[in-house]
Amino acid sequence: MPQFHHWSDFTQYWRQLQSQASRGLLVLEECAETYQQTLPKLVAEADLSGVSVNLPDSDLLGVRNIKPQQAIQYLGRSHNLVIYRACDEFNVNSFSALCGTLIGASLAVLIVPAGEPWQEQLDAQGADYGYSADTVKSPFKNWWQGLWQHQRGVMQLFKQAQQNLGNADVDMPTLPAIKSAPDLTSISLLPDQQQLLGQLVELADLASPSNRQLIWVSGARGRGKSVAVAKALEHLAANGIDSLITSAASQTAGAVLHQHGDQARYLPIDQLLQHTPAQPSSSILVVEEAASLPQALLQALMQRFCLLVLVSSSDGYEGTGQGLSLKLPALAQRHHFELSQIELSQPIRWQAGDLLEDLIQQSFLAPVFPQMSSTLDMARVKYRQFSGAELALDSALLSQVYGLLSLAHYQTTPQDLRLLLDHPDLTSHCWLDQQGNLIGVACLMAEGNLAADLSVAVARGQRRVKGHLLAQILAQQAGCAEAAQLSMQRIQRIAVHPNLQGQGIGRAMLQQIKGFYQASGTTQWLGSSFAAEPDVIRFWQTAGYQVVWAGQRLDAATGLPSVQVVLPLQSQGSRLCKLLQANFYHYYGQLYWVSPLSQAILALLAPAYRGVPSELLVNLIDQVANYHGNVYGVQGYLYLALLRKEHLLSNEIQWLSHHWQPQLNQKQYTQLTRQVAGQQLPLQDDFLPFM
Repeated sequence: MPQFHHWSDFTQYWRQLQSQASRGLLVLEECAETYQQTLPKLVAEADLSGVSVNLPDSDLLGVRNIKPQQAIQYLGRSHNLVIYRACDEFNVNSFSALCGTLIGASLAVLIVPAGEPWQEQLDAQGADYGYSADTVKSPFKNWWQGLWQHQRGVMQLFKQAQQNLGNADVDMPTLPAIKSAPDLTSISLLPDQQQLLGQLVELADLASPSNRQLIWVSGARGRGKSVAVAKALEHLAANGIDSLITSAASQTAGAVLHQHGDQARYLPIDQLLQHTPAQPSSSILVVEEAASLPQALLQALMQRFCLLVLVSSSDGYEGTGQGLSLKLPALAQRHHFELSQIELSQPIRWQAGDLLEDLIQQSFLAPVFPQMSSTLDMARVKYRQFSGAELALDSALLSQVYGLLSLAHYQTTPQDLRLLLDHPDLTSHCWLDQQGNLIGVACLMAEGNLAADLSVAVARGQRRVKGHLLAQILAQQAGCAEAAQLSMQRIQRIAVHPNLQGQGIGRAMLQQIKGFYQASGTTQWLGSSFAAEPDVIRFWQTAGYQVVWAGQRLDAATGLPSVQVVLPLQSQGSRLCKLLQANFYHYYGQLYWVSPLSQAILALLAPAYRGVPSELLVNLIDQVANYHGNVYGVQGYLYLALLRKEHLLSNEIQWLSHHWQPQLNQKQYTQLTRQVAGQQLPLQDDFLPFM
């Protein structure tokens, strides 16, 4: 990595990169001169079309300042300058996505703190992970800066060089101009794009209910997949063939249609099934970011369309779950589809061998994992646990861990790599063969163990605690504040090498995790929260995990509800699991999602627990009805049980059942519920006849 103390040395090197049409990354140490002299000098006389993140007030004409979470909206656009101020915040997804919009010979600028090392500076992500200014450390930043040392495309300009800029008389290279974006009809396609267009048009002509076609379009970022698909849809629209577009990621409709024009209709993924006919349609369905598509949802879509075009990046900022591509041949055969796989390789915004792409790929977007035999002796497998700091020191293992997670989980993103290395409460459990090859991995997050008053505040919806996803769902949505007080390990991710799947290795891994935390004696229960794919629900249930909650809404990115499961390890965990099961028994009757998958999911979630001891029910009523939980969020399912217990007249029950929520505000409802709970009669084990 070239490091410059003199401005003239930097400009000479940058001009050399530009002569090769290569993009570069310039790292600036932040100082007053960064904004007063350095940035204005960099862009002097350039026709800017740029975007910046977290930049203070700036008068750089042609540069739009955005928030990190807005970066995804800029996919598919072209820029000649990206500036990311990473002093107070650094989102890897946003940075990677914006670098993907830069044209050849342009520049990405990363502004880092001067003085103390970057990895020892507290930023927003570090604060979310629980660090303070005195305790902060970032193995992720330290690891990434180590990669810079071997990258010719990274240039570092020290504070001293910026401060001396006022006295320097140098000729600056000029950023390349952005050509005005042509409309779809006048775009000239590259050879592999033209080949894709021809294949799509040909296969669309062949598609019919008796000749169904499934097309997998893949390639790295910046290969023009969406442009070629949009061009094909335009051609087909002229011949009277309709198309429908959705995205299996968190892209907005505007971002997707920006790439496709207005010849196609857009539907969010979570609304797709309810707004398309149950019988096979002659329309074409295009799914952007299809690697993020849950398998259950894909199978439902295969019953409704004769032609599906799945567009996926082999590297991604919204998700890199490339495991779906490995399962497509079997899925296509099962559902009687002809499968065509098309890959684009030629970049359209920059040259092959671009140095900035090489940096981003090696850092975040090119996961790898070893090939291995399809048979395994688990007795000879090593089971080890790694902190993020330990994993950052073993680059070979880190590459395998991130690679396997990216392959297996459709929502794995580059930002997860930072979480993996930086979060102090996350532990990577790894299973290795005798050669050190990764067989399986599970990422576990320590949750709960919150103080009683904080748990009650969480349950009431008054507080949120970062990193305690499952504990907060059970406290706030299930109305059980005590759930946030018990120590828990949430299994955030679990993955098995694709050559070894289907042999029960995942269940064996869960069994070893159970034994590890049982032996520690410090964890009351294990748990997980995931999208409710039927096969995934069965996997957890087979391992002994109990369903204790489910979300009422379909997730916008998956089109599926969430499900929460737990496995008790100690006595307190067992008691609370029974309490939550009793709670879920009443809640289950209120669940319904507008989706063809609803019945299949509900059948798997049906509560198996029937008996409810009196002392547990008293605890349950105390948790929810007496305002230890978020009583307004329980939607009346427990409230109705209380009303039945009080032997109210049927017309009173009907009025309260149908009118209490729309007519009463939260305070009134809380007071009424506490009144009912305060008049409890002696409880019998069978007091609810429907249990």
